[in-house]
Amino acid sequence: MEREPDQASELSLRIINSRTPDPRRYNAPTIDEVAAIMIGGNGNQVGRDIVLRTIGGGLQHMSEIHPAYNSLHYVLLFPRGEDGWHPELTLGGERSRNRLTQTDYYHYQIFSRPGPPSSLHMGGRLFQQYLVDAWASTEQNRLSWLFHNQPSIRADLYQGIRDAITEGDVSAENLGRRVILPSTTTGSPRQMQHLYQDAIAIVRKLGKPNLFITFTCNPTWLEITAELLPGQHASDRPDLVSRVFHLKLKSLLDDILKKEIFGEILCYVSVIEFQKRGLPHCHMLFILGPENKIRTDEDIDRVVCAELPDPHSEPELHATVSKCMIHGPCGTINPHAPCMVEGKCSKGYPKRFVSETSHLENGYPTYRRRDNGKFCHLS
Repeated sequence: MEREPDQASELSLRIINSRTPDPRRYNAPTIDEVAAIMIGGNGNQVGRDIVLRTIGGGLQHMSEIHPAYNSLHYVLLFPRGEDGWHPELTLGGERSRNRLTQTDYYHYQIFSRPGPPSSLHMGGRLFQQYLVDAWASTEQNRLSWLFHNQPSIRADLYQGIRDAITEGDVSAENLGRRVILPSTTTGSPRQMQHLYQDAIAIVRKLGKPNLFITFTCNPTWLEITAELLPGQHASDRPDLVSRVFHLKLKSLLDDILKKEIFGEILCYVSVIEFQKRGLPHCHMLFILGPENKIRTDEDIDRVVCAELPDPHSEPELHATVSKCMIHGPCGTINPHAPCMVEGKCSKGYPKRFVSETSHLENGYPTYRRRDNGKFCHLS
């Protein structure tokens, strides 16, 4: 039973002074990340509640796609009051696609150009917030378009009772009320299922993967540090980090796929994720051709090396491995290392020297580590 509009309710407020506040509540942030909460879901298309206080003292609602939104919200980043993206923005000229999308606009906005540094790239944590806000606004507008254009993507094909029962949804209250997301929507259940089915079909057709390679972004890459402004860190320029990572990943794939440094590649699957510190990280699975598959210990030694490179013939590779690929120190030297569990290294270090690669009963190989006198000092 609903309460009448003019019916008053008695409310009471109780202040408890014996509680102990959490001492970590007002701690400074410990990581360089900015998060966003997107409003909506379950069919509730609720926009952002952006309210402006006018000079006359009144309040006025504002849309996040209004041309003046960026200059009013990020005054330090846009001190001249430049207009932001709006639906009527066009590319100009005779083009097959004259409308300028949000994605294209923000790509142009955050790109570095010759000349004095932009106030946008000097914003630090505020620049990170601007990027998150831009992505959230773009993604929310995409979802809003899908919500209002369900007939255009033929969503009625998925609204039937048979499809709902097939997916295990036997509750009649949800039938006919769903908002269907196409498989092109990043992160949607249909996209995840689509990619999973494609990967399983590849394995069924070509066999199990032969190589599992990971590629992690290094914030101290020269291509990144050379473009940072004085006093900046890599976390202040996530656009630069992502761009350099993409170019280096593309170069690595060219070496593997085109130059065939591991031999013929029949197929590969990759996925990019972001670590807790915001650095991109790629996982790749490769299926080699029949003549290049890894079957023996000698084949493993051909593609995997667990030894230090020679500092005289390969000084650059030796410096990289010594700086980035050495585990530890742990054990008795550093018992408080993150890898220490019950007084032992959970990764099994230090590894013993072995003259040949061999397979153990658990399926993991013991890589060749010869005692050749090569070593490096850990700082």
